[in-house]
Amino acid sequence: MKEFIRLCGIAACTLLLLTGCSSKYERDDEPGRVENITVAKMQEMVDKKESFAIVFTQTTCSHCIEFKKMLDGYLLDHNVVLYDVVLDEAPASQRKSDLNTIRKTFPGMNETPSLFYVKEGKLENLLENGDDGLTEEKFDSWVQRYKLDEKK
Repeated sequence: MKEFIRLCGIAACTLLLLTGCSSKYERDDEPGRVENITVAKMQEMVDKKESFAIVFTQTTCSHCIEFKKMLDGYLLDHNVVLYDVVLDEAPASQRKSDLNTIRKTFPGMNETPSLFYVKEGKLENLLENGDDGLTEEKFDSWVQRYKLDEKK
């Protein structure tokens, strides 16, 4: 009987190790989307303690344009929702105020594109651009880290 209990314990521990500690998840291959939002909407999402991925871009930023081209292909089969605050679409008179609001929650927002993950209204992570920019491989690794394309 002791041997049976010991074997059951070993089997249970093995099962926990194989399933409970796994970082794998089922990825949703439906198309994702980029949704443009205002700074006011961003702040509302933070205040409501939502979890979301957000990028800050500018219309004439060459790195932003490259990142968005990469996203066009990537989002075809990755159900990720990425909120985009396009900084230069706000009226010029409002931009300084917008930047002050943004930097309260996102103090690392010093360049575009700047990509962040917010968990329950708190800044969780800034995805560093690096010398090679925001590559698909880097972005996909970040998506998997936060399970942004997890099948619901």
